[in-house]
Amino acid sequence: MSIELILQRLSFGGPMDPLLVLSVVLVVGLTGGRIAQFFRIPSITGNILAGIIVGPACLDFFHGTNVVAALEPLSSFAMGLITVVVGSQLSYQSIHNALRRIITIALCEVGGAVIFVTLASRLVGADWPTAFVLGCIAAATAPATTIALVRETRSKGTFVKTLLAVVALDNMLCIMLFAFSSALMADIYGSGTGSLSYALVHTAYQFCGAFVLGIGLGMVTERLVHRQHVHDFSAVFIAILLSVGLSSYFDLSYLMTSLFFGVYLGNASPEATRQTRTLEPIELLLFICFFTLAGISLHLDTIAEAGALCAVYLVARFLGKYLGASLGGILARSSRRIWSNAGLGLVPQAGVAIGLVFVLNNEPRIPEHVSALVTTLVLGAVTVNEIIGPLFTRLALQRAQEVNKDRRRLIEFLQEEFILVGLHGEDKWEVLRKLTDFYLRTHRVPAADHALLYDTIEERERELTTAVGNGAAIPHGRVQHGSGIRGVLGICREGVDFDAYDGEPVRILMLVVTPEGYDKEHLEVMASLAQMISDEQLRTRLVAAINANDAWEVIEGEEARNYNYFLEEDGAERG
Repeated sequence: MSIELILQRLSFGGPMDPLLVLSVVLVVGLTGGRIAQFFRIPSITGNILAGIIVGPACLDFFHGTNVVAALEPLSSFAMGLITVVVGSQLSYQSIHNALRRIITIALCEVGGAVIFVTLASRLVGADWPTAFVLGCIAAATAPATTIALVRETRSKGTFVKTLLAVVALDNMLCIMLFAFSSALMADIYGSGTGSLSYALVHTAYQFCGAFVLGIGLGMVTERLVHRQHVHDFSAVFIAILLSVGLSSYFDLSYLMTSLFFGVYLGNASPEATRQTRTLEPIELLLFICFFTLAGISLHLDTIAEAGALCAVYLVARFLGKYLGASLGGILARSSRRIWSNAGLGLVPQAGVAIGLVFVLNNEPRIPEHVSALVTTLVLGAVTVNEIIGPLFTRLALQRAQEVNKDRRRLIEFLQEEFILVGLHGEDKWEVLRKLTDFYLRTHRVPAADHALLYDTIEERERELTTAVGNGAAIPHGRVQHGSGIRGVLGICREGVDFDAYDGEPVRILMLVVTPEGYDKEHLEVMASLAQMISDEQLRTRLVAAINANDAWEVIEGEEARNYNYFLEEDGAERG
């Protein structure tokens, strides 16, 4: 090897091996993330800024090497994994009593972004096809940023559940809208007709193809993870590779395929749902690599090049997302914590939007100057949104008061999805049957155990009433196996006779199901529930709750914190 070549290699002036590129990207991204945390800003922002510094925009550290191309397969896999995780958030068990809120917010914020950006782009001179395509791209939210920030801040609650589900739906809607608008644009420029039938057929192919492929991979994966000799990590890893690779082969969106794959795993069975967390050990490295690469690929000069149109796009998108999400939340009668912060959590935009731009550039019927305009504008907007977006999302999580809530609590089952408002029955046996049925639906109890569980609840009730006075009852049953104490909360506004010692009809029922070996925890939970129910103000607000979210807000209030406290690692201590 010549001295000149050695010096060139030492200065990283020539092509670099992909593994060396990957290692440098990880070191740079990790360093940037740690520095960002020191200054109390999201580590994601630090990853992106570190990428910008070493990328072509500043130091051009990788001069002579196309870093993005070298690690493109890894980026695609990372996005596939992220969208699988996001798709799994659309689990019916978790969102069954929040569907109206999630769907309404998603439709309103997507509609707001599309309408605002389309009209604003048209006003500053873009033609209608281009303006509509820009509006559809504006609907996309960065799922990777959202997931990473939720994990980093250890956030948990109804706002987080709503935000993740909305992100999944909004990207699905965005991809479908883009498929329609880009096909319409290509036909307008190609034939001059703009055939709606062609655009609809193309959109249907994208949706149906991704659905069949994603659900098919999910079904195969679910069957594999039930077999003892199959390594779960390997099965999910290969399934995501197939999701990305086969989608590319059949000219489908691998993001939509991965979303459907995640949706299937999130709803198929408890074992399948757990598989969505199988790759968590490598998620941090994938996140660091993905966001650092995003920074390296960003070109700050595109912001100036896009000019006023970029600024208009950014403002219109923010207003569309924020106002649309707020309107959707209000229409769905969600709590103020949700509707006032949802729009802030939807600001980030990156991988999905960039991927859609690449699809547009590969369409030969669209004139080069049009695709170049869209590319320059979107990349400029992504540059800004990926730097400031994480700040808005973390602000939303903080304002929603769900940061650092992803910890074990004494009564884990007091979550929105386990609350039934509007419970009613002729007598206590009918009410108990309905409450037990609600528990069975929301906890995926095997059919063989249904009758056994109800028998234990009825037997306990016949021995002695579980009414504890003040219009409340705590019925409870036993199961042989389980990973912890579970239960559901039912609110019966008209009240039902439970033979209470004070003669009061029962309006609040907390069903507790305890597996063998949890006797000590059972006593702690029962004592805590009894204390909670003794709070007259809390009881009054629970009975007046208009929906499950409203009831959960009461339970999450400061009044209930002393009863349902967080558990520390070394035991049950008040957090």
